[in-house]
Amino acid sequence: MSKKTFERRKIWAYAYGILLSLALVFGYQLESQDHLTLGKVSDLLIFAGLSVVIGTIVNSFYKMMDRKKSDSDKPIMPLDADVLDSTGKRSDELTYFFKIWLILFAMQLPVLIADFPGFFCYDAADELNQVLTREFSNHHPLIHVLLLGGTIAFGHKVTGSWNAGICMYMIFQALIMTAIFAYLITFIKRCRVSKTCRIISILFIGLFPTIVMYIWCSTKDGLFSAFLLLFVLKLLQLSEKPEIFFKSKIGISVMMFSAVMVCLFRHNGFYAYIVFIPIALIVFKKYWKKMLVLLLLPAIVSVILDSGMTLVFDADSGEHQEMLTVSITQLARTWNSSPEAFSAEDEETLFSYIPERALLAYEPRVSDYMKSFFNNDTYDRDSASYWKLWFKMLKGHPVTYVNAWFMTSYGYWYPFAVFNSYKGHQLYNITYEDSSYFEYEVEPPGERVVLIKWIDRLYYKMSLTPFQQVTPIVSLLFAPAFYFWVWAFILVYALRNRKLRAVIPLTPVVLVWLTVLLGPVYVVRYVIILWYIIPLIPVIYNRIKNNSL
Repeated sequence: MSKKTFERRKIWAYAYGILLSLALVFGYQLESQDHLTLGKVSDLLIFAGLSVVIGTIVNSFYKMMDRKKSDSDKPIMPLDADVLDSTGKRSDELTYFFKIWLILFAMQLPVLIADFPGFFCYDAADELNQVLTREFSNHHPLIHVLLLGGTIAFGHKVTGSWNAGICMYMIFQALIMTAIFAYLITFIKRCRVSKTCRIISILFIGLFPTIVMYIWCSTKDGLFSAFLLLFVLKLLQLSEKPEIFFKSKIGISVMMFSAVMVCLFRHNGFYAYIVFIPIALIVFKKYWKKMLVLLLLPAIVSVILDSGMTLVFDADSGEHQEMLTVSITQLARTWNSSPEAFSAEDEETLFSYIPERALLAYEPRVSDYMKSFFNNDTYDRDSASYWKLWFKMLKGHPVTYVNAWFMTSYGYWYPFAVFNSYKGHQLYNITYEDSSYFEYEVEPPGERVVLIKWIDRLYYKMSLTPFQQVTPIVSLLFAPAFYFWVWAFILVYALRNRKLRAVIPLTPVVLVWLTVLLGPVYVVRYVIILWYIIPLIPVIYNRIKNNSL
């Protein structure tokens, strides 16, 4: 290795150290005092010291990874019946898939039994009510509203029990998600990941509380992230051998289906997918015509389906606040911290969009309350005035704007953040205490039935108290920012070795992560995908090492 190459690789390690150190120092400031303290000498010294230490450690790890041989030097083959030979491998893999599917589903069941009929929360009652009243809104993706509400309503009609209907939906969702997880395990087996790693992956997916929470939770985020995982798996297969993948009708169909679901189940999933299309066309420029059809068609189908559902069910689609969350928070923080900066005319403009009572209720870590009062009619008539005011305040209060944005997003990049954004908020049956890690709730018309008390107490404690979030070492495993930095570590390793193409299949996950930085609050459910893709670490590492991409 030349001296120039050695120095270049060393620079990447220290670049990672600088970024992580910056996140640690800034995150600590935001966590402890709700704002950044720029220019504080002690913090600057800590930042400099951490950068050197972390950079040195990372550089050592990278050199160890360079010396280690990969587990496999053979390419990934598509896991689709129409491209497998007839030597019995197809039936062996199907048998393995169904066995893992059964095991994973069985591992999840104790939590459903403990907290029957599952965690019916995160706007679930509102989604069900839309179906029951036939008054629909695009605030929540209509496909999930119809799936959840329709299943529960059908279950109630057949059995006369709301709990039975909720449980029916939970089991349906769990079967889909565990099937995708089983496909993941089968996939890494075909990539020749060691048996030990596969067993750890099965135990992680089947038992880790954060993953289990969202398998039995009614929120759309669990299904969305599972479909995103499936899309990533198909991208991995495509990127390995495009000429083989394009011969697989099943592979293409599954990839397009997962893409449609990603677009339909979360609005930010659609935005991330649209941004991904040109990136993929550049990366796979040799196959750009096929890629254009493969990627553009799901986007078109999802728009047609969403528009069709909106038309058929006469859904209200006039909301803007989801897209304006960050700007709403920034204006609110500026008004609360520097009211003198607003002239009488400025205040009148501000109040026409955000009522004063909403501004007075400003909370640094969450903007849900404020944005719920946002005046969409005023914005429809005159959005220019809103942005004129926003830019005016930006010029005079840039640090306030940064603080406002970081306070609703730092949990995604600060590994030691305690998820307590909703502290003190009253739900149907509970009040958030010192933690809002998970909405441990069964909203009406559901009713919790506790059948295994110790599991119920454990999940209650993990959801509503900082228990695991303040336990050294353990807290990292429950922190989305920790997984983010794990994947950033791998990304930088790929860049250091000039193997960026090896991590291109993870681009949709990166784009989704970027979209949640613009959200109203930092919560685990928006980035649960970071847990789901952990079993892919050895696969991505092997791709980087083998120079197969």
